[in-house]
Amino acid sequence: MTDVLGAVRSYVRAQKLLRPGPLVLAVSGGTDSTALSLLLAELREEFGLVLHVAHFDHRARPRAAAADAAFVAEVANHIGATLRVGRADAPPKNEDDARNARYDFLRRVARDLGATGIATGHTRDDQAETVLLHLTRGAGLAGLAGMRPERDGIVRPLLAIGRSDTVAVCAAARIAPREDPTNRSLRFARNRIRHRVLPELVQLNPEVTSAIARLADAAAAVADTTADHAEATLGAAESDDTLDIDRLPPKNDARGDALALWWARRTGQRLAARHRSALGELAASSNGSRSLDLPGGRALREYKTLRIVVRDDGSAPTDKKSLRNRPVTLERGRTTDWHRWRFALDVNIDGASQVGLIDGDRVIVRGRRPGDRMNGPRGAKVQDVFTDAKVPVRERDEWPLVTVDEDVLWIPGITPPPRSGRSALRALRMGDDSSEMTLGNREQVASLKEERRRGTERGRPRT
Repeated sequence: MTDVLGAVRSYVRAQKLLRPGPLVLAVSGGTDSTALSLLLAELREEFGLVLHVAHFDHRARPRAAAADAAFVAEVANHIGATLRVGRADAPPKNEDDARNARYDFLRRVARDLGATGIATGHTRDDQAETVLLHLTRGAGLAGLAGMRPERDGIVRPLLAIGRSDTVAVCAAARIAPREDPTNRSLRFARNRIRHRVLPELVQLNPEVTSAIARLADAAAAVADTTADHAEATLGAAESDDTLDIDRLPPKNDARGDALALWWARRTGQRLAARHRSALGELAASSNGSRSLDLPGGRALREYKTLRIVVRDDGSAPTDKKSLRNRPVTLERGRTTDWHRWRFALDVNIDGASQVGLIDGDRVIVRGRRPGDRMNGPRGAKVQDVFTDAKVPVRERDEWPLVTVDEDVLWIPGITPPPRSGRSALRALRMGDDSSEMTLGNREQVASLKEERRRGTERGRPRT
């Protein structure tokens, strides 16, 4: 237990995964998520966490659902955490439907609590399975990178340990987690990799899951660098709703990276290799007009410009980025949390916040959108502001924009606060070190320290 806890602690610190404040724990009742609860309960004082357990019933196992929920309730009670339980409207049609419904529920809980993130129990074994699964489907570098330690508000503190470690943690606590029999079914591709492929690879290398995890880390580093280049390329070629083909890089790989990023932003869909190749072929010519149907929409090329018509007939999956960046309207005299930021309009806030003076009946905080520009006759593109500030690509979707009447007035932590109004708007970035901010005009933003009651153990879950 001590060794496992030390490994998780070191990984969390190295990846900067946990920030002070509320944290949602996704707990199914299985071994990994139960171990996640036990380990983070041990670390909560050290990292200033307020733990909230969230459990979702997919309605895939009606007979076991009540027992699963009861067990998770006992886990929450054991670690002194609150509990939220959600239930699907209908049984899922497939694994993707189940996953989407689960994460929609978790994000609603996180939003209601003003949580700094959602922690899941994915382990090094899950990472190996994911990489192998992506590999069999012909994934590129992004697919080989597997699951990231943090992405879209999801944190994975257990990627540094294996499934045998989570079993040991539960055994040390004398807790017998719930078992999902579908995890043994070979109907699912992941289970075939888990029960057939990986055991064969272990015969060749007993540390194969660690080796695959190192491959994923290396692929992630290259993919991040590639994404930064694609971001810069896209900034030079994008104008409002169109893309200038002549401004795209001549090399196929670099051009494909920029096009794939552009498509993902506009439609919320990641293109498979064959779709990415088709889009690249469309952009390789500038003669006449052509169109191409792809997941999430249609690409239209008119001579030297490209644009996208996003499908709204329900055939395209929900734009997850739009859900993440859903705007919130600030109310006077109240504080509002948006991702890792706290805003207060005409009211004080604890901590060394930035203060802007604004006017307007509706002050809205939201994420960036294609074509956003700063307010003013010569307003800079928001994407250029992020690039100049050297904000990592992975952070830009969750960086707040303060708008009034659709005008972008302020990007807290990056642009100077507005000073022309009469209402005071305070912005505080929670849990981050302000020394990491890159522009000289950024003001000091202190970490938020929440006062909370200590969680107390109230008994051990029944086994």
